Amino acid sequence: MKRIEVLGLQTIPKIEQADNLAEIIAKAADREIAGLQQNDIVVLTSKIVSKALGRMRKMADVIPGEKALYISRKTGKDAQWLQMIFDEGNEILAIMPLKGVIKKHIFNASEDAATTTDLVEHEQAVCITAGKAGRLHTCDAGIDGSNHEKGIVSLLPEDPDAAAKQIREDLQKLTGKKLAVILADTEMIPFGTMDFAVGSSGIDPVSRQFGHKDLYGKPKFGGIDLTAHELCSASALVFGQTGAGIPVAVIRGYEYEINETANVANTMLPGDNSDGVARAIRDTLKATSYTKPLAKRLLLKIASWFV
Repeated sequence: MKRIEVLGLQTIPKIEQADNLAEIIAKAADREIAGLQQNDIVVLTSKIVSKALGRMRKMADVIPGEKALYISRKTGKDAQWLQMIFDEGNEILAIMPLKGVIKKHIFNASEDAATTTDLVEHEQAVCITAGKAGRLHTCDAGIDGSNHEKGIVSLLPEDPDAAAKQIREDLQKLTGKKLAVILADTEMIPFGTMDFAVGSSGIDPVSRQFGHKDLYGKPKFGGIDLTAHELCSASALVFGQTGAGIPVAVIRGYEYEINETANVANTMLPGDNSDGVARAIRDTLKATSYTKPLAKRLLLKIASWFV
């Protein structure tokens, strides 16, 4: 029997700035799962890393500039939130209004209509962004106000891969075990959310099995599995998205080789510049337009002009 376990650590305390995450995780693992074992993969929510690094901001300190105020007037998005996106060096690629079918889908996924209405009316829209290092985010550049005191938000670690590496090195010194560490953050995908990897150390985030033979000896067109994302999604089953209070998961039994150099930034981010990414999107829009009726083909071609 082949088995992979996802073990959520439930005794992680509330994290404060300058806390030693490695010590906290190692002690919790000792209490709950008889300690960390060789080749365990430790998956942390990026939020607790941000807290430990002091990557927090008070909304009251944010003064929106002209650009943020202009976009806010056009979209209804909170101007302070927009300003924080710009302050972090992000470019807004698109703004998706929470109206129509998206709003309907959100209501269908909620059991509290009044709260849902308030949240949707407050948010108005979500921003799809690109960071300075080329990191793409589908939900407001990873800025997050959930599970914080009112008026406080967390910002993503400035270098998530470096943060993952530091935590991994500290954990390995404490435990004497070879480990991998992944930082997870929640992103929006069509009609829902999932946890994705934003930083990693000790494991190749992508499998390299393209062209490997299938059960019948044929080379397979596939095998570029986004391993780090898959591990984060598995961990999210124990993290929870609201009040579960489990910010660290240990994945045990997954077979992988320790990799000291590969990480999210050098393996999974677009290697081209933003113009190259835009060109790829534009070419895709053009190519897919030919499968649509005339009216939709025209709309897709027009859309490609603006990318």
